[in-house]
Amino acid sequence: MSVSEDSGARGSFPERALRLAALIGGFALFLIMGLVAVSVIFRYVLGMPIFGSQEIVEIGMSVVVMLAMPFTSFSGSHIRVDIFDRRLGAAGRFFGDLISRTVGIFVLGLLVRKTWDKALDAHEYGDVTNMIEIPVWIAYGAITFGMGLFILVLAGQIVGQIRHGVTGYE
Repeated sequence: MSVSEDSGARGSFPERALRLAALIGGFALFLIMGLVAVSVIFRYVLGMPIFGSQEIVEIGMSVVVMLAMPFTSFSGSHIRVDIFDRRLGAAGRFFGDLISRTVGIFVLGLLVRKTWDKALDAHEYGDVTNMIEIPVWIAYGAITFGMGLFILVLAGQIVGQIRHGVTGYE
């Protein structure tokens, strides 16, 4: 299912939720860009580096990437290499996408399970970054949440793919 297939003027609930996650990721990216710009000015012009800015960027980028990726896949905005598409034909592309989405769900499921456990451990033990003590569970939580959403997107794409069938598969 892609954004263009949605018939609602404001989008379906899944699309709105994915768009909200991507907007939060975009806002985090905007804040990170501002921090990096200010940090460069402070470091090289004023000779006063911002303490812990690298840690904020590292944690923030996990939020950016993991919250933006599900909407990117949902809207079909990701990079797709179609080297073999013409040779495979509609049926080959259909089954190739079905297999890759199924494998993706499996691998992401493993990732979600591991990062969920790591997030709980990091929260329980109070794990923080070295310099300014940002809770590490934030990064694990972003990975868990974003990849969980990505699993739902892939599952929805599989359902839509099967529902439409091989005929005319793009």
